[in-house]
Amino acid sequence: MERKNKLVLFLLIVLVMTVALISSFGLNIFAGKGAEIVLPTPAATSSGEDEGLEGGGQVLPVRTTPETVQNIIATLTRPENYARTVTVEMATGTGQAGSFTANVLVDGAWTSIELTQSFQPMGTQYTIVYTDPESGEGTLYRWYAGSREVKSWPVGENGADLAQHIPTYEDVLALDKEMIVDANYVTRDGVPCIYVETSVDELGYLERYWVSTGNGLLIASETVKDDVVIMRMRSTDAEVLQAAEKDRFTLPDGTVLYEQTTP
Repeated sequence: MERKNKLVLFLLIVLVMTVALISSFGLNIFAGKGAEIVLPTPAATSSGEDEGLEGGGQVLPVRTTPETVQNIIATLTRPENYARTVTVEMATGTGQAGSFTANVLVDGAWTSIELTQSFQPMGTQYTIVYTDPESGEGTLYRWYAGSREVKSWPVGENGADLAQHIPTYEDVLALDKEMIVDANYVTRDGVPCIYVETSVDELGYLERYWVSTGNGLLIASETVKDDVVIMRMRSTDAEVLQAAEKDRFTLPDGTVLYEQTTP
């Protein structure tokens, strides 16, 4: 009888261990590995010690998933100064409806945008945006080629991006987590990126974003409706400013709003 009880106990222990092993491997199989990226190295504090993640201040790999992608993107920062060209194409189901190209120059709190549009008879559109680093509030100045009339109005912290008519990674951060259906670490046009895709919203639109892990800038995006890409945005690589560009922050009447300090 005692041997029988020991045999039953042994079999129960084996059964419990087997179930535990199957559960452990099963979770890994069905959860999927996902792509991994490494978060930027934490900045040193005034004491000279790193305020980092667990593990003795070492940087740990983080999986890019719909659940984690917003936290990962929130660690990215844009460069203080750069220049790049942004192109946006809009289309309907029957063909291209129009496009525009923005030559963008950013120097600290100041942004200069020279916008040419295929459907704009007024010629090149010039925009200068100042954004206060502390309050996030600012002012936008706009005029057109051949005109000395300048219009200005107050803008918020996304004023410079809106002036380029492009979304930003902040739009991804503002999404409801339930709207994100896909997130991954990919390479687009040779640039390491975080890819984010949303579910179709109540108006029938699906959004795709590619955010550079190197500089935090949105390098591409697509808006899709009924399986048709109706808007596509792409940009050239952001280049660090090597020299000040004369007159980029000067109004038509000669008023200099900002003199670049970039060498």
